[in-house]
Amino acid sequence: MKYAHDEGVVTDGMVPVCWPVTYASLGGRHFLSKGMILDVTPAGLHVAGTVPVEIGMRLHLWGNPPAKPEPIDIRATVVWVEGHEFRLDFQSLEVSDRQWLIGFLAEAQSQLLLPQAA
Repeated sequence: MKYAHDEGVVTDGMVPVCWPVTYASLGGRHFLSKGMILDVTPAGLHVAGTVPVEIGMRLHLWGNPPAKPEPIDIRATVVWVEGHEFRLDFQSLEVSDRQWLIGFLAEAQSQLLLPQAA
């Protein structure tokens, strides 16, 4: 299912965002880096980062989405990589972060379904 959006097309529940994030490895290759969350879904994130990652890596991410009053704390696994962009599936999300994300996605999807002003 596709929805029209000012910045492109939203597919399968992906909501385009532009949120700065810090991420670090939870495995053997230790690093700390900055990136940008490009879209979010109920299952995970699409991130553009400055340090390359590999499929299967576990990452710890944290940041302050502009629409959220407190920082978000995420543990996720890399499931897709292309250059410095990668997709993550959530491993763990605090209950309050998950509830906020569900509300954010529901609001974003409802806004996308509203008729566009002519």
